[in-house]
Amino acid sequence: MKKYMYKLASRFLAAIIILLLICESFSYSNLSIETIATSQTQSRPITTLCINEVSTSDDYNKSKPSNLYAKYAAVIDGSNYRVLFEKDGFAPAANASTTKIMTVLIALEYGNLDQFATVSKYAASMPDVQLNISSGEHYVLRDLLYSLMLQSHNDSAVAIAENVALTYLINLQNKGDSTLNAMNYTMSTFDPITDFATIDIATISTEQSKELVHIFATLMNLKASSFGCTNTYFITPNGLDAEDENGKHSTTAVDLARIMAHCVQNENFLKITQTKTYSFTNQKEKDDGTYFAGSHSFTVNNANAFLQMMDGVISGKTGFTGDAGYCYVCALKRDNNIFVSVVLACGWPGNKSYKWADTKKLLNFGIENYFDTNVFTYISDYKDITVNNGITPTIKTYINSDVAMQLSRFDNVNIIYSLPETIDAPIIADSAVGTASIYINDQLYCEFPILAKSSSEKISYIYCLDKIIKGFLP
Repeated sequence: MKKYMYKLASRFLAAIIILLLICESFSYSNLSIETIATSQTQSRPITTLCINEVSTSDDYNKSKPSNLYAKYAAVIDGSNYRVLFEKDGFAPAANASTTKIMTVLIALEYGNLDQFATVSKYAASMPDVQLNISSGEHYVLRDLLYSLMLQSHNDSAVAIAENVALTYLINLQNKGDSTLNAMNYTMSTFDPITDFATIDIATISTEQSKELVHIFATLMNLKASSFGCTNTYFITPNGLDAEDENGKHSTTAVDLARIMAHCVQNENFLKITQTKTYSFTNQKEKDDGTYFAGSHSFTVNNANAFLQMMDGVISGKTGFTGDAGYCYVCALKRDNNIFVSVVLACGWPGNKSYKWADTKKLLNFGIENYFDTNVFTYISDYKDITVNNGITPTIKTYINSDVAMQLSRFDNVNIIYSLPETIDAPIIADSAVGTASIYINDQLYCEFPILAKSSSEKISYIYCLDKIIKGFLP
């Protein structure tokens, strides 16, 4: 019996020594662990998706908009901001009153539609087109937004900018930040200890008005940047030609289209820009601080004639200045697809209808050539990969993504899957172990992860010891 126990103990000790050597080298043959020195990438061959018959570059050239009057033009997919066609669409250019779509968006984000706005001397001094508001008057912000978008009033734009900027400052001050740290900006015309809630816009200086407008324009630029609009620089809220030490007031056809695509996601923006006619009055302030309707009444009618020119138009904004020429940004919805078109520098006086003709060409190009297509669907069981030093030697993978978009017969879609043949433990279930990349016409459109279906813990001394002990037990 002693001899048997000695023999068993010797074997157990030898097994432990072997165990240490095995775990030190991170290989244990009884567990079917495969160690591969290099990690290779698995890629599926290029997949080409076509809506109809295979097309050639000649087909595309025949279908794309031609003989455009506009110097700068673009049409994009409004759901994902993909450029479908552009003509010098990435070149900065003056854009006149099309700027006002961003003015509305910022006012809707930082202002309150029911707040009262006071008119400054500076706002009242703006050139045509004017609502003809007077310094010291009060208006509801909502009413000024209708004035801005239906008849493009420049004085309303500045009144909106000043009052929304002041509201922004008050909110920052209430949060304990009066230095505009978020914008890396320091006040120059207001005392640093100013209580912004006590400011009466009717009595501020022109320089103070301009500073409020500058703050508002900075918010516009920050918002444009967040949309990926890298060639946009706004100086004024009304789009009047302007230049400062940082450059000229400008955007690009592509940037402006992307801004509009974001704008039409806002229900209040759509409601304002689709309204045919709107009436309002100024507001009189009582001694107790409440307001009542004044005697200065207005009716504004929607000047966007293109709303009736094509079925499905959901929003648009015209513009004109001497530098910009005639401009127009438009959004159209057909069968749940949204196309956004832009024309800049589309003729000068005497050619006012050019912008309508070009816009029709751009939108028809999208409607006639782009269709909903399922580019990628969920893959429940993609590929197995080997786990180095993992308790589970292999794991399955899956891809939990769906991609649908508007494609034309001219588009080539390449889907490339990058997944290592081996991966080191530990692996957590549902963690990313690879990527799938979708390229459209050789441009990266999106990437999403390839995920592990299960976990695989790393082999440890304790795990190996447990396996050996269990192997010796009857």
